Amino acid sequence: MSTADDRGWWGSGHRSGFKGRVLQTVVNPVRRAFHPHYDVYLQFLSGAHVVPAATADVRLLIPSGNAVEPDVAQRFDAIAMQAPDNIQLVPKGARSVLLPPPVFDLAPSGERPRVDLPDRYLLTVFNPYDPIKGVTDLARAADAAPLPFVWCHSQATTRFDIPPELLHHPRITHVTDASPAEIRYLYERCAAYVSFSLTEGFGWSTADALRYAPAVASRPIGVFSNQAAWQPGTSRITDDGEISWDELLAGGCSPDERDLDVLGRTEFRDRLAAAVEELRVQ
Repeated sequence: MSTADDRGWWGSGHRSGFKGRVLQTVVNPVRRAFHPHYDVYLQFLSGAHVVPAATADVRLLIPSGNAVEPDVAQRFDAIAMQAPDNIQLVPKGARSVLLPPPVFDLAPSGERPRVDLPDRYLLTVFNPYDPIKGVTDLARAADAAPLPFVWCHSQATTRFDIPPELLHHPRITHVTDASPAEIRYLYERCAAYVSFSLTEGFGWSTADALRYAPAVASRPIGVFSNQAAWQPGTSRITDDGEISWDELLAGGCSPDERDLDVLGRTEFRDRLAAAVEELRVQ
């Protein structure tokens, strides 16, 4: 199966002004004539907009956790939802398919961060650039949880401010800009992973926790809106942020006990191929 990418197609999605008219009426048709024909075009909503320059049997848009505007949806054959609850991101009348992304190893092995870690700890991984990431719930849990927290965050892609009461909280250890190997180490050695997010497109951190952590707590959002994700060692956070610490810490298991085919590359390719075949004949 061939897929289109954005090599050499700068500005292909630009539509305004004189430059936009030239791109859409002259440049993009030339690109379509000389580039190969593709089976499927996959577009992240937040990525470079290349679809006008590519000729593909099926065009799929991945919403990346953002609501898709109707005028954007109509340029694609379907919205490729990363999780079942992404249906709320799909505009009325637009087609959709379920296409959870494959999750790969963070690193071949873990590497201890150069930070003094508690002997036992709860782990959370998120950047507090928006209230929906759950920073308020973390503040409450840090005072009430039976174990201290290790909070892993990074400013490599987005700048944000950590509330002072959390930056210097005695029961929170901060790990900043960790490498993939260091993040894997934290997952593998935590007592449990806790996702405080209120909503997710997919939830990469919780998906990684399913692969590495002995116990995982989440709201039924993103990957956890898929019933198949509720594997051994998982625990539900209520809508108002309540967590059963006893249940979470007593229910841990080896990640090897989980059936994570839903997060595998084979499942992804099978779903993608099925979606392409279905949409081709419509």
